[in-house]
Amino acid sequence: MITFIVVGAVGLVLLLLSIVVGDLLDAFDVGDGLVSGVAVGSALSIFGLSGVVTQQAGLAPALTWVVAAVMAAVALVVVQAAVRHVTRRDSGGHWSPVGFVGTTTETTTPTGGEVRLDDARELERRLAVSPGRIERGVRVRVVAESGPRVEVVPLGGDPAVPGAGGGPGPVPRAS
Repeated sequence: MITFIVVGAVGLVLLLLSIVVGDLLDAFDVGDGLVSGVAVGSALSIFGLSGVVTQQAGLAPALTWVVAAVMAAVALVVVQAAVRHVTRRDSGGHWSPVGFVGTTTETTTPTGGEVRLDDARELERRLAVSPGRIERGVRVRVVAESGPRVEVVPLGGDPAVPGAGGGPGPVPRAS
């Protein structure tokens, strides 16, 4: 039972920190943008809770592990779907991330990368491209969007990156 309690407690801490501080999976480069810290924390918490409950109900140990794993998988899928729905939800009209500032979470090149944008409506990382190579951790500005993918340039303009400019860039549209 102690295993379920420890895993549940770790999940609860990850869940709370991901909600309050921001997605911790970004900081530790875990998940590669596939799942959010909120979803993983929820799944671990549900795993621990369902393991304790089924063990207390007197189920066989093997069945307890199976029930806990299935409940955790269901929680992971449901919570991640809810997080994705919230991030894509229309909030009273279309808004564009063009002009938003953020930080690259992966090295970003013309073929791909990732960025976390500094806006309350941006709950997860976005796929990103850039005219030139931008290293991880560099502050960037969004200059274009194409579906969920954004094009970014270094903030303040880096002459080594084609198209980086250096001006303040576009102003984001109000919601």
